[in-house]
Amino acid sequence: MFPSLVNCCTIDWFTKWPPEALLSVAEQCLQPLGDKAIIEKISLLCVTMHQDVDVMTDRLYEEMRRHFYTTPSSYLDLLKLYLALLDKKQQEIIRGRDRISCGLHKLYETYEVVGVMEQQVRDMEPVLAKKAEEASIRELFCLLRNSNAFTNYKTFLKIAQLFDGTSQHGWQSWIQGMALVARLKVEQKAADEVKQAVMKDEAAAKVKAEEVKQIADEAKADLALAMPAMEAAQNALKALNKADINELKAFQKPPALVRFVMEPVCILLGAKPDWDSTKKLLADVNFIRNLEEYDKDHIPEALLKKIKVYLTHKDFNPDTVVKVSKVCRSMVLWVQAIDMYAKVFRVVEPKILAHKEAAVILKSVMAVLRAKQKEVEAIEAQLAKMLDELKVVEEERLKLQADVDLAAARLSRAGKLTQALADEKTRWEDSVLVATYKLKCTTGDIVIASGCIAYFGAFPSHYRRELETKWVEHCHSLQIPSSDTFDLIQVMADSYTVRTWNAQGLPRDSVSTENGILVTRAGRWPLTVDPQEQANRWIKSMEKDNGLQITKLSDSGYLRILENCIRLGWPMLIEDLGEQLEATLSPVLLKQTFLQAGRLLIHLGDSDIEYDTNFRLYLTTKLANPHYLPEICIQVTLVNFTVTLSGLEEQLLADVVRLERPDLEILRTELIVRINTDKATLLDIEDKILRLLYASSGNILDDEELIETLNESKETSEIINARLAETEATEVNISAAREKYRTVATRGAVLYFAVAQLADIDPMYQFSLKYFTQVFNLVIEKSEKSDILEKRLEILHDEITLSVYRNVSRGLFERHKLVFSFLLNMAIYIHAGKVVQDQWNFVLRGPAGTKVVPGKKPVVETLSDQQWLSANHLNEMDPSFAGLLEDCLRKIEITIGTFSVDIHINKQDLTPAKKDWNAILTPFEKLMIIKSLREEKLVFAIAQYVSTCLGSVFIESPTVQLSTLYADTAAPIPLVFVLSTGSDPFAAFLKFATEMGMRDRLHSISLGQGQGPVAEKMINSAKPKGDWVFLQNCHLAASWMLSLEMIVAQMSGEASAPHPDFRLYLSSMPTPKFPVSVLQNSVKVTNEPPKGLKANVKRAMIEMDEDFFENHILGQEWRTMLFGICMFHANIQERKKFGPLGWNITYEFNNSDRECAMLNLQMFCEDGHIPWDALEYITSQITYGGRVTDMWDQRCLTTILTRFFSAPTLEDGYSYSSSKTYFCPKVEKLEQVREYIETLPGIEDPEIFGMHDNANIAFENKETSTLVQTIVDVQPRAGGGGGGETPDQVVWRICEATRATVSTKIDRSLIHPDLMTVDDMGQLHSLTTVLLHETDRFNKLLALIHASLNELQKAIKGVVVMSEAYEEVFNSFLNNKVPAMWHKSGYNSLKSLGSWIHDLTLRVDFIERWLVEGPQVSSWVSGLFFPQGLLTGSLQAYARRYRVPIDALMFDFEPVPFFLSQEDVYKFNKRKNKEDGESTVFGELERPEDGVNIHGLFIDAGRWDTDGNCLTDALPGQMNPPLPVVWFKPVLSLPKPDLRYEAPLYKTSERAGTLSTTGHSTNFVLPVLLPANMPSEFWIIRGTALLTQITD
Repeated sequence: MFPSLVNCCTIDWFTKWPPEALLSVAEQCLQPLGDKAIIEKISLLCVTMHQDVDVMTDRLYEEMRRHFYTTPSSYLDLLKLYLALLDKKQQEIIRGRDRISCGLHKLYETYEVVGVMEQQVRDMEPVLAKKAEEASIRELFCLLRNSNAFTNYKTFLKIAQLFDGTSQHGWQSWIQGMALVARLKVEQKAADEVKQAVMKDEAAAKVKAEEVKQIADEAKADLALAMPAMEAAQNALKALNKADINELKAFQKPPALVRFVMEPVCILLGAKPDWDSTKKLLADVNFIRNLEEYDKDHIPEALLKKIKVYLTHKDFNPDTVVKVSKVCRSMVLWVQAIDMYAKVFRVVEPKILAHKEAAVILKSVMAVLRAKQKEVEAIEAQLAKMLDELKVVEEERLKLQADVDLAAARLSRAGKLTQALADEKTRWEDSVLVATYKLKCTTGDIVIASGCIAYFGAFPSHYRRELETKWVEHCHSLQIPSSDTFDLIQVMADSYTVRTWNAQGLPRDSVSTENGILVTRAGRWPLTVDPQEQANRWIKSMEKDNGLQITKLSDSGYLRILENCIRLGWPMLIEDLGEQLEATLSPVLLKQTFLQAGRLLIHLGDSDIEYDTNFRLYLTTKLANPHYLPEICIQVTLVNFTVTLSGLEEQLLADVVRLERPDLEILRTELIVRINTDKATLLDIEDKILRLLYASSGNILDDEELIETLNESKETSEIINARLAETEATEVNISAAREKYRTVATRGAVLYFAVAQLADIDPMYQFSLKYFTQVFNLVIEKSEKSDILEKRLEILHDEITLSVYRNVSRGLFERHKLVFSFLLNMAIYIHAGKVVQDQWNFVLRGPAGTKVVPGKKPVVETLSDQQWLSANHLNEMDPSFAGLLEDCLRKIEITIGTFSVDIHINKQDLTPAKKDWNAILTPFEKLMIIKSLREEKLVFAIAQYVSTCLGSVFIESPTVQLSTLYADTAAPIPLVFVLSTGSDPFAAFLKFATEMGMRDRLHSISLGQGQGPVAEKMINSAKPKGDWVFLQNCHLAASWMLSLEMIVAQMSGEASAPHPDFRLYLSSMPTPKFPVSVLQNSVKVTNEPPKGLKANVKRAMIEMDEDFFENHILGQEWRTMLFGICMFHANIQERKKFGPLGWNITYEFNNSDRECAMLNLQMFCEDGHIPWDALEYITSQITYGGRVTDMWDQRCLTTILTRFFSAPTLEDGYSYSSSKTYFCPKVEKLEQVREYIETLPGIEDPEIFGMHDNANIAFENKETSTLVQTIVDVQPRAGGGGGGETPDQVVWRICEATRATVSTKIDRSLIHPDLMTVDDMGQLHSLTTVLLHETDRFNKLLALIHASLNELQKAIKGVVVMSEAYEEVFNSFLNNKVPAMWHKSGYNSLKSLGSWIHDLTLRVDFIERWLVEGPQVSSWVSGLFFPQGLLTGSLQAYARRYRVPIDALMFDFEPVPFFLSQEDVYKFNKRKNKEDGESTVFGELERPEDGVNIHGLFIDAGRWDTDGNCLTDALPGQMNPPLPVVWFKPVLSLPKPDLRYEAPLYKTSERAGTLSTTGHSTNFVLPVLLPANMPSEFWIIRGTALLTQITD
């Protein structure tokens, strides 16, 4: 955290809730349960669950490096989920139980009713017989109804027959019937007579009525002629109003025409025809009404004659009169209408009168008729009464008959019902008991299920089982009602749902099924970690019919799609998530809905949208191990959908059987579908039965439709059950046939998991399950067929393993190919049980964590503590190694394949081993013994072990040609070159493009800043044309990689696919930024220099042109020089494997250097003359030397060159090695040279490099360590057992121990007086100045150490904040490393923490002794910060003493035959007592007058021969022997010639350092001249040097 933040803010630390808080919250949240005791118990369980998961998340990171977080929010979600699931599950169980209970209740009712009904039927039989006899009158009644009387004898006989019977009661019924019939006869006759009379009267009345109607119709038709005129007059009158009348009345002297018109009106109204009368009439308020109501039917003839004069006058018409007066017009119309009507009426009136008379007669006739009809009705009522009496008797009989029929029907249905549901009754009774038990157990089962759903998602299978077991035990211990055993799948899913999921693509293993439950049942939306896209495919299939919408966060319109899905209730899948989520998703993930105006809404973006509760959201990521921070973990349900071994095995088995036995797989698929369908039908039938029973009301036995439906259902279910039994038997047979191929599927699954581990080794090693499956299926299709199954299976095992190795290994670096082979080998053998896990762990980790306490270690210099512990561990823990402890120091010969090793720790003990370990141990156990006692040889042993187990091809790098790779690519499948430092595939690629005729259609670009858009444009241009695009150095355009991922994804998904000839080629150094999806869906190949001398020379010769090699003026000399350059190039390349012994600094020599050297050779030798001086200089100093920055490396390079490329190499019989294994063959053809190279050893001895065999030990240790560590890094880390120290305790202990060991400071005040004596120039002695400077440096370091220890302990206590710097110190202590802050203020050192502190103690003691006691006999130059200071001080003291220029001085070196260790000096200083006169540790050694004695140096790649007092070759196994004391004597000149070896002195074995202004490395001190028994070239190539300190 930044200091300014710490200083300027109040920091509120949010830590995990303590158990008390968790318990309190749980008790509060679980109040709805009601029962206080249960709440308390479940709260305790919830607290335990949350704490267990906290611990497990830490373990998940420690063992598998997977991140998962739980927070208080997760805990609250657990409690909410529990309440929700508990309620839902209880309701579900209760509903199911109630349905079944209802069905049982109906069955029980039926059984009770049946007995009662049988008795009732027996009681009703006599009553029914009596009623039947009485009711025989029914037929009589029918006869009576059909005939009026007993008209003949036959009818009587018929009736008599009806009443014939033997019973007395029958004859009584007969007599009663006869009496009733007699009465009916009389009444019927009377009724008939009356009916006849009535019928006659009705006919007469009908005739009369017709006559009356005819008269009325005639009168009505005549009157109709006058009616239109009459109506027109009436309408005209109605049109007049008071004003119109007043207008007419106002005339004092009316116009003549007015007067003329009004006169006939006056006549008709009975007034005088003059104006006064007219005015009076007009004055009457009822004038108009009088006209309207005028009695037009009784107008006297005289009146009609009077008005005739007017009517015939020409001016008496409406049209003329209207001109004078509107009122008069109406009067004219009225008079004319009255006249017309009167004339018509006169004609009609007789008809009207005749109609009235006829109507009166008709009325009287009808009255008589009605009276007679009432008489008939009374008679008929009497008859009806009598018939009703007969009907009652019939109804009684019918009712009784119906009762008997109903009872019989009920009995029949009861039989059917009880028969139909007989099987169900037992099953339903059991189901009710089970449901009741389940309901009781839901309290505990659901709390565990809730914990599983809330927390299980991120954990692999074995973690889940561990947590589950712990929770179930705790649940039982708290006596919470729960099932005896717990199974999440049984509690939260049913078999039908699981089968449906399987049919939709969910793998069949239990972990995948659990994941399905987590995805569908969790309270939060699921985020699936889905590197193999299994969840993706399942979700797409499951939600396909529901309108699933698929998008990515990188899609521009994903928010719009999300909004539509939320509104419409569609499911949505967001694919390819990274480690970050969009902030806009938060409301959706947290389901932050709210109600507004009765609508359910959610805030998305800047608007509120309607939320459909059918909406479902799925999130998936292809990242294999994503790191989601807590804020994401609490928003989603993280579900680890990484494929499991059993799940993948099932998938591959389906593939194998589909390809090998397609008939079986098709039949099995059909059977699965049929079984699912049949079982679904059975469920539906049961649901239907229960639904019908539940819905039935009244007596169930009366529901004939229900009974029939139940019978049909029963028959259907019996058919289905029989079919299911047959189907399942067939499935068993098919499964048995399929099982024969399981070993192939198992092999494939095991291999895939070995391949999947590679991604943890290097980010570029990404292989998708889809790609793996393609390889797997291709082998099955293409491999050799055989009719013998066992042979076919063996072929498939071998071919699949080999194909996987070849396809994958071509994309691996050389250093990882053996790792992969070994992983494949061990995956197969461990799964087969040929190697147990403990054995595997031992080869990887040795005896780490062993409980074996070893006895006292024998005093054997070459036996290390680790070897002794390993031997003890194997001896006690593995019966196969019993007796190893006795033989471990003796000679043990071990052979694995072609590899043999002699294990002989104690060379002095020549006693043979008691047991023949080579014979009694298995090959893997041989690896274990090599791991214990000769670990440096383990890498070679592993190679031969793989070769023995799988075949030699598995330890050889498959030759990869671009043409082969090209065949595996396609337009949407790119080829990725994975680069290593110094490699460049472009030249070879150009050559291939030329061969393919694509040189002119190849577009390439080297990526870098700003080149991304250019590359994208290049790809878009090439796609439709079918050109090639090569994007080089993709690692330099990390920011553009996301765009590249989208481009490649579009190529395989877009509708307009690229041209078939289009190809995309990519090259990149390993980088985690490279898109995983591109790597998974591409062909990958590594491009790096070959590993091994043989492979390197072989590649050079393969790439060499035959004409260039074979045809030259120099002939064999030319070929020898070319071969020498290739050998030199391979030698300096492979020399890197020896680390600092090979080169101080690692240089990336590449093929271009070799090509340049050959071209220079060709140029200088054109005329047939060989200018060796020029060639050697240019090659060593320029062509290769241009890369070299260290002068000692340059010296080594030049020396190596002379062994392979100099005049002596052309001599006959010249060999590059003393063993004569390596030489230039005297042949003319390049092919012959290639054949010779094949004869060279695959693993070269150090001699070809001029190195000692000990150099190989260092290399082999490094190789073994690297290989084993690489494998360990991809293995799950074993969780530590309880009871050990916590990290805080460990670090605290180290702080205390360090503080007790290391001095707080060196007290300068104790300096010896002689050291402070000044010379005649007033100057302190030069070495005193060096001492004071060193003292200051040490005091600064000591102060820092103690201050940091104090601060760290405060931070552990929590008194101060643990800063980033102190966090690093903390971690360094845990890892036994020296903290960076100490290194920064300290001196060069490669030691581990414990050794460094001990070394520091020795250094402080050395400085203190020098300070207090004065100059020592011999100085420990290694104990100084700046060793050059001591040496320069010594020269300066000499220069001052003898008055010579210091620049003219140099050191000569005289070894003294005396070995002195600072450890011995330290021990002597600690125990010496100045009074006891004990001899000094320096023996006879004396402090020189000039210069200084130096001790504490070590020889790297050599040793000191005390007899010859010279440098000689090291003994086997002797790594860094000490150098005796050397007198560094200042001189003005050295002897010439000086044949001594100039050995560089380095501070540490690392040798490399920063290049300083002197031109030397900061790790370099000075060259030391040593007498040697071999020439300098020998030691230069050996890499011999001196070291001030060794690593440990």
